[in-house]
Amino acid sequence: MGTPCRSIFISFYRQLCYEYVFPMIDLHIHTTGSSDGQHSPREIVEMSRDLGLESVAFADHMDVSSIEEGFARATEHGIEFFPGVELSTWYEGTEHHLLMYSFVFGLRELDEFLGRACSGIWDSASILIDRFRGLGYDITPDDVSRWGKSVPTGVTLLDALKKRNSHDGRLTEYLSGPKASSPYLNFYRDISRMGLLDGLEMILPGLGETLELFREKGVLVLAHPGKISEETLVKLKGCGLAGIEAYSSHHDAGTTNHLVALARRTGLHVSAGSDFHGHAIKPGIHLGAVTGVPDERLMALLREALRSRI
Repeated sequence: MGTPCRSIFISFYRQLCYEYVFPMIDLHIHTTGSSDGQHSPREIVEMSRDLGLESVAFADHMDVSSIEEGFARATEHGIEFFPGVELSTWYEGTEHHLLMYSFVFGLRELDEFLGRACSGIWDSASILIDRFRGLGYDITPDDVSRWGKSVPTGVTLLDALKKRNSHDGRLTEYLSGPKASSPYLNFYRDISRMGLLDGLEMILPGLGETLELFREKGVLVLAHPGKISEETLVKLKGCGLAGIEAYSSHHDAGTTNHLVALARRTGLHVSAGSDFHGHAIKPGIHLGAVTGVPDERLMALLREALRSRI
C-alpha cells in the first residue's frame, strides 16, 4: 500500500475507532505548557476536532499558561473545554499527581501555590543534577532549564543528559536499545528505582494540604492512582478529593476495574484521561484513547463549577 493510501487508511481507521470504540472525552491532555509536551494549544484543539472529541481538559504540569488560548480555540470549534492543571504532591513517601479542574482564570491562591511549589521543585532538580554528576555525567542546571519554562520532568532530564553524554553506554538503552520505545517514562522509572529521587519528594507540597487548600476552588481528581488503597482514598476524600482517574493509559484492565469499584464504594467520581504528551514523548499514548468515560455526575460537577466561576 503506497504512503498516501496508507495514511488515508490509518486516518479512516482511527476515526472509526474514536467514533465507535473510544470515548469522546479526554480530561488529561498536555500541551507545550508542560516541559514534556509536544503540541501547542492550537494543535491540540485541532487534533481533538479532527478526532471528534466533544470535551477536553488541558492539564499541564504545574502550569496554566495554555488555558486561555485553549479555551478560546476550543470554543471556536465547538469543543467543550475545562481548565485543568496537574499538581505534583507528596503523600506517605510517594509522589502523587493531583488534577484540579474548573478553577477561575487567574486564581490568586493557585498562582501563589505554583510559585512556591515550582521553586521547591527547581531546588530538588539542583540536588538531582549533583547526583547525576556524582555518577560521572556531564550536566549543568542550564542543560535542564533550557528545555522549557515548566518544571523539569523525566523528559527534560533525559534530554539534558543527552546533550553531552549521548555516547555514554548507560543511556544507550533509552536512545536505541530495548527501552527506546518509551524512553522518557522508562528513564524516570529507572532513576526512581536507583534511588536518585529519594528524599526529593519531601520538597513537594503535601497532598492532604493541597486538597484542603483547593477543595472550594476547583474539582479535585487524583491522576492515574494505580494500586492505591481504599483506606487512603477515604482519607483523601475527607480532605476534599472528588474523584479518581480510573480510566487512564497508565492502567491495565484489572487495575481499571479495581479502581472503578473502589470509586463506587467510597463515593468518589470516576474520571478518564489519556495523559497525552505527544507521540515523540510517549509514543504509545494517543489523544482521546482511554477505555472509558467520566461518569455523568463528574461531568455535571465540572460544568456547574465552571459556570459558577467564569
